[in-house]
Amino acid sequence: MHPQTPTTVLFSDFFHFSLDQPSISLRKYIKWGDNPPSEPTSTLVLTSPLKNFVDIRVSRPTSCTSARIVTSLSSLEWAFGGTSSNTPATNLAPAHTVWKHWVDSQCSNLDADQVRDEGDMIVQENGEVLEVGRMVNPATGKEESYEECWIDVDLQAEDNVGWVIRVQNEVEGVRGVVIRVGAWIQGVLRRDGEFALRMWKHDASKNEGGSKRWNVLVRIGDLEVPERLFEDVKVEVGETIGGKDGIWDCVESWG
Repeated sequence: MHPQTPTTVLFSDFFHFSLDQPSISLRKYIKWGDNPPSEPTSTLVLTSPLKNFVDIRVSRPTSCTSARIVTSLSSLEWAFGGTSSNTPATNLAPAHTVWKHWVDSQCSNLDADQVRDEGDMIVQENGEVLEVGRMVNPATGKEESYEECWIDVDLQAEDNVGWVIRVQNEVEGVRGVVIRVGAWIQGVLRRDGEFALRMWKHDASKNEGGSKRWNVLVRIGDLEVPERLFEDVKVEVGETIGGKDGIWDCVESWG
């Protein structure tokens, strides 16, 4: 069933992508061309105040697999990380966002530099956001018109804590970015021809040492994140953390 024609709010006062706030966004559905809307994936996007982001899209679990950790590469539809930029809405035009990829599951690091997605962002009266534009359809490999509906998770006090770390070694073909927004951490890494990603969420329980318990929800490929990131100590801008894939640099921190 096609959604009813939405009531739009074009004023910049309602633009949901605040210039100085992190966001946690869940996708409700995607619609390609004239096809009906559907949601074949679980899609989560973490965005930092400075608009670094990691977007992970994995197949929606079946009833018999809903409790397991996603580990199969075949479950991955698309995952990528990079930076975004926003043009606020006016009375005449909706807000517009451009996403530049830096790490991408579907292409090399060199090709990722050329990937640029963009769409108009139209806020609905119920708070949901329609993203309308053109991009490559992963199922066809062709650029097509699309419509995505996004729901921003209401941020709690703990969600105003986070950081962004990056690793880069172009000689060895390594690029990686990991972002924390509150209770969520997502990371993507390309190591030459290999791609890896992780998704964690912490729960209310504590480890024996009294620190937060982080549960792995998605684990595909070989991405080792330094244990320092799971400690209850703030990661600061300029901090460097050694890891298997090189030195991770903290490029953004808040909270």
